[in-house]
Amino acid sequence: MAKPRLVIYKEKEAKSTRPVYIDTDLHAQLLALKAETGLTVNKIVQRFITYGLKNVEIEESEED
Repeated sequence: MAKPRLVIYKEKEAKSTRPVYIDTDLHAQLLALKAETGLTVNKIVQRFITYGLKNVEIEESEED
């Protein structure tokens, strides 16, 4: 069964931001989402993390 989509709705940009430490290529992708949606990077990251925590599946390593 397919997992639910992560839907992000456009909003006006907030006036405050917080640093997020990630690889530069991921940061560039987040900035693209920010430009498209108007959401802060912080809000986008929080939504991805919330979705991930609700939908995580833990499996045994294939190397075992």
